[in-house]
Amino acid sequence: MPYRALISPSIGSGDILAAMTDSITIRKPFDSHLHLRRGSVLRAVTPYSAERFGHAIIMPNTEPPIDTLGTAIEYYGEIREAVPESAGGFDPLMTFYLTKNLTPAEIERGAVGAEGVRIYGVKSYPFGATTNSQWGYRNILEAKDVLKEMERLGMPLLLHGEVHLNDQDEEEDPYDGEKLFIADTLPRLLDTYSELKVSLEHMSTTEAIDFMEKNGKEGKLVATVTPHHLMYDRTQAFSGGYRALLHCKPLVKRREDRERLREMIKKGLPFVSAGTDSAPHPENKKFSSCCAFGVFNSPVAVEMYAQVFDEIGALDKLEDFLSANGPRFFGLEPDENKITLEKKDWQVTEAVVTDEGVNIWPVASARHGLGNETMRWRLRP
Repeated sequence: MPYRALISPSIGSGDILAAMTDSITIRKPFDSHLHLRRGSVLRAVTPYSAERFGHAIIMPNTEPPIDTLGTAIEYYGEIREAVPESAGGFDPLMTFYLTKNLTPAEIERGAVGAEGVRIYGVKSYPFGATTNSQWGYRNILEAKDVLKEMERLGMPLLLHGEVHLNDQDEEEDPYDGEKLFIADTLPRLLDTYSELKVSLEHMSTTEAIDFMEKNGKEGKLVATVTPHHLMYDRTQAFSGGYRALLHCKPLVKRREDRERLREMIKKGLPFVSAGTDSAPHPENKKFSSCCAFGVFNSPVAVEMYAQVFDEIGALDKLEDFLSANGPRFFGLEPDENKITLEKKDWQVTEAVVTDEGVNIWPVASARHGLGNETMRWRLRP
C-alpha cells in the first residue's frame, strides 16, 4: 500500500478557524534516535520519518545486529531505497550495536567509513532489557577495549541507561532501572572514560533529569527526550486497561517525572535534543500476551513535540531542540530545508500498512490509543 497521510479532521474540537492561523516554520528536524527495523516494516515506516526529518541516527538492534561496517553499509542501502523522492534528501546516519563481537578495529573502520557510509555512534543495550537486546553486555563497563577506542576516536556512546539485572542476575524493578543506572553505572563510566562523548538516550526520570542538569555539557554529555515521555504518564498507560501502544522501554513514568521533563526542555538547554525512539512493531506482536516494547510515533512525533512545547509556553525553544542541538553533537550543521507546523486539530485514524498487508499502529491512534485522542498541531502538507 502506498504511503499516505493518517489524519482526519476532528469534529467539535474548538475554534478551528482561529487555530489554523497559528503556524511555525523551522529548519527540518533531526531525529537522534530512530528504529526502522528491516524488510516490509522498514519500507512502510521510513517515509513518515523522511517527511518530517532531514537526518536520523539509526538504531542498530536489528536481527541480526549491526556490528560491522559491512552490515551497516547493507542496512544503509535498504533504508535509502525506502526513502521517497518527495522527501527531499533524508539521510540515515548509521551506528554500531555494542555486542561482544564488536572490536576496536571495527570501531576504527567505522570512524573512517566506506562506500559513502560511516558510523556516527555506538549504541549500548543492557542484556535482556528491550527488543533484540540479547546481544548486549550485562554491564557496559565490561566493554573496556571498545570504549577506550571510542574515546580515542571521539565516537559517541549512545546509552540505553537502565540496569536490568543485578550482580546476582536477578531482575530489577523495571521502573527503577534508569534510577539505578544514574546512581551507580553512569558515574563510574564517566569517571573511567573522562573524554568519552556520551548521550543518555530517552531520559524518563527525575533522577536522570537532575543528573543531566548538573553535569550535562554541549558536545560531551548530552541527552535525548522522546515525545511519548513528554506527552504521557503512567496513569494514562494503565487507564482502562494496559495501553499496548505505550508499552516501551524505558517505561512511561509517573506524572511528576513527566512534569520535570517538561520543565527541563522549557529551559532550552543546548545539550538536550529530540530523539523520537520511534519503534514499530506489527500488530500481532504489539497486541499480544507478550507485548513488544516500542512506541511507534513517526507519523506524529514532530507534531507531539510541537503540542508539548505549546502547552508549556516554549515554542521559541522548539527549533533548537528539534533541529540544532542534535546535529551539533554529531558534528553536523542543522538542516537548511524547512518544515511548517500549523495549529490545527486532527486525529490518527488509520494504521500504517506494510506491502504484506500487516498493520502497524501509531501512538495516539483514536482506535487503539487512549480513546478519541486529538492532536493539536500538524505538519502542513
